[in-house]
Amino acid sequence: MCHISIRGKGLVVGRGADLQPDAERDVPEQVRALEGTYIGAWTEYGIDGQGEVVERMAWTDTMTAGSAEATGERAYVATTDEMTFEAAQGPPFMVEGKEGFYLTKDGGLGDYFIETYGQLHRLTRLGDNVWTFAALAAEQELARLGFPEGASGQHVVVKVVTTERGVETHRISRVTTVSWKDQGGEERALQFVSLSGYHQRQL
Repeated sequence: MCHISIRGKGLVVGRGADLQPDAERDVPEQVRALEGTYIGAWTEYGIDGQGEVVERMAWTDTMTAGSAEATGERAYVATTDEMTFEAAQGPPFMVEGKEGFYLTKDGGLGDYFIETYGQLHRLTRLGDNVWTFAALAAEQELARLGFPEGASGQHVVVKVVTTERGVETHRISRVTTVSWKDQGGEERALQFVSLSGYHQRQL
């Protein structure tokens, strides 16, 4: 699963354009299989004042996926992610979302998607249990990573799912490429791993 704009899978492309938007459908077995509890740990990286890559924050989380349903052109589970940040005061941060598949006209599985933080990401399958998507890095996000105003960037997220000794692990990395001008007005560019982490669940 993916909390940060970063969990998911993908299969055969299909838009389901001819499906009735409000038609309820049988939930595919592959979507019901997403239900469960996932435990994770994450580290986000950015830069310091010298432009060197440093850890910016770290957190653990528990994501619960359930209430599988198929409506219109999509079949999905509802997700609730409870995130606890290192050295943070107060209660955990809660994020709700959806994760699942678009459905093809014949009811088969199409593209995988992740919907969270008000954003919808459609994933591409690269191989068995390997998925990816690309997204622009928002200016406020780059500021959180230590980049100055006016910086621009692009994320590429890769997820690989493995199973060992009855535990399913979703390993996720986000590679970010950023361009900006430093305090001296010199143009800079950097490509680095800005996020790494995992989700696990017992099968």
